[in-house]
Amino acid sequence: MRNRIWNELTQSKHNIEFASLYSDRQRFILRIFNMGILAFSSAGIMGWSIWENVPLIACIIIAGISLLRLIQPHLIMNEKQLKNLDDIHRFYADYYNKIEKLWYDFDSDRLSEEQATKAFFKLKKLETDVNPIIAETIRSKPKVIVNKCKKNSDQYFKQVFNI
Repeated sequence: MRNRIWNELTQSKHNIEFASLYSDRQRFILRIFNMGILAFSSAGIMGWSIWENVPLIACIIIAGISLLRLIQPHLIMNEKQLKNLDDIHRFYADYYNKIEKLWYDFDSDRLSEEQATKAFFKLKKLETDVNPIIAETIRSKPKVIVNKCKKNSDQYFKQVFNI
């Protein structure tokens, strides 16, 4: 049980890191996308005198912007999905604290193997509530973010647990 609790502790820390970094990345992409749409929309309005000589290009740009707006939900997270990421982060932060307390209690022999097992699976059951939200929200796990999470988590455990 000791190894199982430890593995769950490290995985939950990784999940906290991933939710945070993934959320930051998605928010950055959304900001860039919105600024690009705003820039092209503003340029179209402000520079109408430029576009009146080449209306076909103006129409293509306007159609492109409209098309991007329509497919945006399929390419970039919307506010509801970003809120879900925040909820996932909050869940795993709380979950990590509970698992860490279980780890300390079990490691210091305040809990028996049976008590630790019972507490562990009670905590593990909480994770089933967030799994559908994770499946709906996290479409992919970019390798760069996963590797950075692993590095951050490993560094955290070296500092906190001297491992």
